[in-house]
Amino acid sequence: MTMITHYYRWILRSGLIAVLAFAGYARAQGQQSLPKSIAAPPALPLSPTEEAEKNGTALRISLKDLTKLALQNNLDIAISDTNEKLFRQRVLQAYGPYDPALSITAGTQSTRRPNTNLTNQSTQGNFNKTSQQIWNFQFTQNLRTGAGILATYNSGRSVTNQQYALFGTQYSTNLSFQITQPLQRNRRIDQIRGTIKLANLDTKLNDSQFKQMVTSTIAAIQTMYWDLVGAIKDFEIRRDSVKLAQISLDNNIKKVEIGVQPRISITEARAEVANRQVNMIAARKAIVVTENNLRVVISTDRNVEIWQKVIVPTESPDFQEYKVDPDQAIQTALKDRPELEQFSLQLAENDINHQLNKNNRKWQVDLIASFGTTGAAGKVNEQVAANIDPGLIGGVGNANLKLFTGGFTNWFAGVNIQIPLRNRSLDAQMAQLQIQRQQIDLNRTNAEQRIVVQVRNAIEDLDTNKQRVQTSQAALQLSQEQLEGEAMRFTSGMSQNFLVLQRQQDLATAKNVELQALIAYKKSVINLQQAIYTLLESNDFEIGKSK
Repeated sequence: MTMITHYYRWILRSGLIAVLAFAGYARAQGQQSLPKSIAAPPALPLSPTEEAEKNGTALRISLKDLTKLALQNNLDIAISDTNEKLFRQRVLQAYGPYDPALSITAGTQSTRRPNTNLTNQSTQGNFNKTSQQIWNFQFTQNLRTGAGILATYNSGRSVTNQQYALFGTQYSTNLSFQITQPLQRNRRIDQIRGTIKLANLDTKLNDSQFKQMVTSTIAAIQTMYWDLVGAIKDFEIRRDSVKLAQISLDNNIKKVEIGVQPRISITEARAEVANRQVNMIAARKAIVVTENNLRVVISTDRNVEIWQKVIVPTESPDFQEYKVDPDQAIQTALKDRPELEQFSLQLAENDINHQLNKNNRKWQVDLIASFGTTGAAGKVNEQVAANIDPGLIGGVGNANLKLFTGGFTNWFAGVNIQIPLRNRSLDAQMAQLQIQRQQIDLNRTNAEQRIVVQVRNAIEDLDTNKQRVQTSQAALQLSQEQLEGEAMRFTSGMSQNFLVLQRQQDLATAKNVELQALIAYKKSVINLQQAIYTLLESNDFEIGKSK
């Protein structure tokens, strides 16, 4: 037993001597080959926004101002705004059939026929000849009661060589008025009034779609704004992490120089610095990419200021709780969402088309009334002069006078009835409209369900992100405390280098988690406001269109 004990003591003593010898050798080697460049790490780079602040190319802008700028320059919104003008012109066009119309016809005509009857034999030759000049006017006007007005004035001059004509040269005039008023079909609605109603509904539908597009654009812009804020903050977190790694590297170099730490600790620290620098470079690239994507949404004109300067957000992702009543939010969404308004407009269009088809199936009963008067005058044919009323002798002026004093009137009053016996085309159209109405009702119900689910999910997302923020903030505090504790243990020789580096990395991760939670909460507020359709009023925006 004694020999065995001495044997183990000898092994332990020999191992201790070898360890001390190796430590001295490693210290000597570290002092001899330690690169001087390690002790002077390069300066950390600035972010693109910090560089812009330094050289004067920064464009500091708030979330609201950026949103306004984007709405003013967004190409999709500009196109939709021109669509509004187009639809207004279509409404104006639909009123076109109510515009009055005046038609004027003037011309001359000559007719020459052979004499074949004693009653129309000519005064010379074997033919009779008639020359005419006409001046005709016609006025038409559709009324919004479905009625139509027709007024005509016809006048002409004719010269004939017929032997028994009372006038060789005759002037004739005719004046008539006619009004047609539907009593059944086309009385309450007709194709003109239906087209006007449909055009107005199309304008409202386009306006609703415009509001929907503006809201979606605002949500997209504000989401990208917070993405840019997050990218900038992420770079700062990565840079701080590199700074901590460099501090550890400096400390390790000093400890290796005095021989209290092996050279491998420098290698570990340098590797960690390099890894964190790679992440920092990637984070810097993310800032530039996010900023360029935001520029495209704001304006496609690369000559404007937003493309010439660097966007520097002035908003901070600080936590500000957004409170909402779930029931009130759902009711607001069901009342104000443009999608549901569009379904209502589609139902209104369906009703108008149904009314038009129903109107066309009715009997057509039109009240028609007309009144006219005729005047005539001319130069006497000497062969039949005895048979001529002296009051008719004269020119075109006398013919016009006879319109009102000659008593040569005509009138008509009556009813025109058309009875459709069968119209399978209309029956099929009305059946299709009924089916379309059922489809619209079903689609509206499905849309309401989707909206309710969307609002509820948005509220749940908001609550979840709120909890993420609170939890990540607590985790960040604990991670900071763990790093401080690990650094104190390492200083007192109770921990190892790689554990300190791990705690530093954990702290950077915790900061990034908190940042992502804060950005996610900001985005969830935007999504909820978009789901409720309060995003415009929440940002003090009103939709106005160019005139």
